[in-house]
Amino acid sequence: MSSELDSLDRKILDLIQEDARASFAQVAKRVGVSEGTIHLRVRRMVSHGIIRGFYALLAPEKVGRGLTAFVELKADPAKYREALNRIQGLKDVYEIHDVTGEFYAILKVRTASKEGLARVIDAIGDIEGVTSTQTTVVLRTIKETHKVEV
Repeated sequence: MSSELDSLDRKILDLIQEDARASFAQVAKRVGVSEGTIHLRVRRMVSHGIIRGFYALLAPEKVGRGLTAFVELKADPAKYREALNRIQGLKDVYEIHDVTGEFYAILKVRTASKEGLARVIDAIGDIEGVTSTQTTVVLRTIKETHKVEV
């Protein structure tokens, strides 16, 4: 579908990534088309899975999730898929990336404290199929963006 995005679609995507609360009327005015055109195009991009949702972006440290860590995971290949399914259910695991290299997956974890992180690591380690983990605690975030360039 990305090859089917024209310049208007790209402008719309840029604008709603900057401010998902902007009304269709505001977006239409900025790109020089009707509100109905924006509505139809956004609806089409949602139905094609280009737009996956509209969210408020929170400051984790302000809502009790100030400690971020990345957990690299090794697993028994025969039990890897089931292990990932179980890890998905852990509330403090925010991202799971299936990767190449020495580790099978990289997890982004957010907790309130070192003790909370220890509980998450223990829970991951208790999952059948997980053979080892290596954890890196984030001291500070230099850049983090959720905007995708189109």
